[in-house]
Amino acid sequence: MAVEDNADRLEWVCAAASAGYLAWADVIRQLRLTTSEDEAVATYAEPGEEVPEAGWRDIEPFEMLLDEWVEVLSHRDRACGPGDAYPFEIAQQGLQLRDGPSAAYLFQLLVSVGITDNHEDGTTVYKLFEELSAAAAGRYLGDSRTVVIFGSPRQDLPAGFRDAVTHLVALLREGKACGDREGLNQSKDDDLDVVAWRDFPDRRPSKLILFGQCAVGRRWKKKAHELRPKSWCKRNIAGTIAVDPIPAFFVPRALSKKDAEDAGVDQLLLDRCRISSLCSRTLDDQLERRLQDWIETSLRLGLHGDC
Repeated sequence: MAVEDNADRLEWVCAAASAGYLAWADVIRQLRLTTSEDEAVATYAEPGEEVPEAGWRDIEPFEMLLDEWVEVLSHRDRACGPGDAYPFEIAQQGLQLRDGPSAAYLFQLLVSVGITDNHEDGTTVYKLFEELSAAAAGRYLGDSRTVVIFGSPRQDLPAGFRDAVTHLVALLREGKACGDREGLNQSKDDDLDVVAWRDFPDRRPSKLILFGQCAVGRRWKKKAHELRPKSWCKRNIAGTIAVDPIPAFFVPRALSKKDAEDAGVDQLLLDRCRISSLCSRTLDDQLERRLQDWIETSLRLGLHGDC
């Protein structure tokens, strides 16, 4: 299991605990019950690195593993920025869930460990994440009002693809109309989930536009570079967009440095920590409440993830 997945598990167990606390001593105790020292040493070593035979007998391999996981948690704390966007306090003796934790972070954490039950109002986890991603995109560009969710099934835009594109063109005031390619009427969203833009007072074309795709499942890497905004506009919009939209990729996972570098090539990457830093104490009350309701229900029912 990757170190990021183990860090997720620590956060998840802490959040699900009745006291909102996970003692490091309990983690070490559990590791001793479930993992041999040889396995711990092999897990700690870098891939392909030969583990030296001498000297390891004097080192506690389980403590080394835990130190590595805690370092990942510390990086997440820093990446979320100041304030309470990161909902845990990393103490010498354990991990503590803070009061008034960030719904944005905890929602993404639980989705990442595999909890994907619908919200009680019937909204799927994927659509909830689209709403959270749209909020983050709007916040990043400076105006949450100039953002729409294009992903299918749509609520704020027409259900049909052609009508939705026509409406989007009118909102952006870029391009002329929906395109007329063959098969267009059978499209759902053509991989486009979130559109955000930064307007000027003159409301003319030539502005910063963001086209984003969201990925919730385990196969997120395959989706990381599917959306190509320039090609999307050529396929679906008649007329020209003054400035090609920048691509963005939204994922609820806290990515490793390597995964973040790969996913962030030629596009804006917004992972769990970045989304949380943008959305902490900035979400509208309704979305905040719905996310919190989903989190509380998931933890109360003791839903199990697959982390």
